Amino acid sequence: MKYLHLLLTGIALGAANIIPGISGATLAVIFRVYDQLIESINSIFTNMKRSLLFLVPIGFGMVIGILAVGVLLAGFFERFSFQTSAFIAGLVAGGIPFIHSQAISRDGKKPVFYAVAVAACAVIIILALVSPSPTLGVGGDFSWGLAALLFTGGLAAAAALVIPGVSGAMVLMLFGLLPTVMHTITLITEYIRSPFDFGLLPPILQIAAPLGLGIVIGILLASKLIAALLKKHFTLTYFAILGLVFGTTFVVFNDSDTYRSVEAMTAGIVALGVIAFVAGVILALLFGKSPTKNEEGKTDQ
Repeated sequence: MKYLHLLLTGIALGAANIIPGISGATLAVIFRVYDQLIESINSIFTNMKRSLLFLVPIGFGMVIGILAVGVLLAGFFERFSFQTSAFIAGLVAGGIPFIHSQAISRDGKKPVFYAVAVAACAVIIILALVSPSPTLGVGGDFSWGLAALLFTGGLAAAAALVIPGVSGAMVLMLFGLLPTVMHTITLITEYIRSPFDFGLLPPILQIAAPLGLGIVIGILLASKLIAALLKKHFTLTYFAILGLVFGTTFVVFNDSDTYRSVEAMTAGIVALGVIAFVAGVILALLFGKSPTKNEEGKTDQ
């Protein structure tokens, strides 16, 4: 029953990490496995057996959750790109109150901290304006630049596992990688159904290998790096994250993929987009409720 519980918890964490705006680490706090997750990652080489007994069922469940939710989102992206993107933007925006509450929990509200948030937000918006979202269609030509971007995105997304309030999918959005990852997840599920269709492997590995390598290395490094940053610069770190989240909402609507299924922006489509955005905000607020004081204290450790 213990391992079944860990498996089900992993499914929930995996599903959360593929939905922008919903933090897997926040759910780990709520499910009371956050401390053990960080401890198991940090002790993987010093106490391997104990760590693996915890991480394997959690990890297997996360894979199931990522594949299941990823396929669902990919289907919605294909048919209702604007409404789905608006829903995702709502999820991202709905996570702002939780991150802000974390940011001010220690040193309060100081102008310099908000200046850091504004600077981080400005960086994201400027990058979105001056550099278009990368065209990373699966099956396209491989390049080392693409591999480097995927690897770096994986490194950054791994931080979502150790920072409550930060979504791994949101980080992938910052790098312009989310549509490609969604499409790759669809291909993986197709390969699972047809394991002898080896033609699917090259386009899958082209994306999954560098991204997965970045995530694995990122998890090992981020658990220590983020712990150190939060210990020494807790407030600045969270205010920088706050700015990135604000900027991400702009990135969503600046991305041309947001409008790929829309032939004309009618009043009806805009109204559905607004409804989807509000629904995303509400859902994120429900999942992003602050843990108890005791749990927050553990989170900050």
